[in-house]
Amino acid sequence: MVEPAEELGTEGYRRRFSAGATLYYAGAPATELYLIGEGRVQLFKRARGVERVIGLYGAEELVGEEALLPGAHRTATAEAMETTSALVIESETFRALVRRRPELGERVMQQLVRRLQRTEEQLENFLLPDPAIRVLNTLLRAVEDSDDGRLELTPLELSTRTALALDQVKAVVAQLRDRGYLSVGDQTITIGNPSSLRQLHALLALKDDVQHGLSCR
Repeated sequence: MVEPAEELGTEGYRRRFSAGATLYYAGAPATELYLIGEGRVQLFKRARGVERVIGLYGAEELVGEEALLPGAHRTATAEAMETTSALVIESETFRALVRRRPELGERVMQQLVRRLQRTEEQLENFLLPDPAIRVLNTLLRAVEDSDDGRLELTPLELSTRTALALDQVKAVVAQLRDRGYLSVGDQTITIGNPSSLRQLHALLALKDDVQHGLSCR
């Protein structure tokens, strides 16, 4: 999280977006940053007619950080997933604000590092052919940051982080639920025994390695 929009209200202007409204399009000049007050925003790219969600963001998160670089352009399209309010800050204003308040720059850097880690996770998952291994890999990463095994993860968020289609994610999660590896609640996934999930991940990874080795002969 960067900073509550209320505390930066004098630095920009507020906008409200209805569900499905576009904040900005890929390829457009990046001249503003958006600090989400409430609601959710998704970033997606289109390639060869296929749309892929690459990021999901909520309250007190910054969207459109490309604008921190002079002359930059948008790398993805940003769209409101539900009614969303945001504080819109001109790039020059935000850069001046960071110079005046170094602690804000540190928070922005922390957010960018977390996004880089998520991008690395997505790239790693791209290299894993088995959808089940991708989902397990992502769940095990997420549970490391949880004290009780309860994850605030939706199927769409898992789809984004695993680089899988939504129906593939739902199918894998349903199988894991039916076999007792996890339970699914409203917007949450609870892993009661992470060690059993790690064992399953290791077995599937070994199976994949063996099959890959046989196919290379």
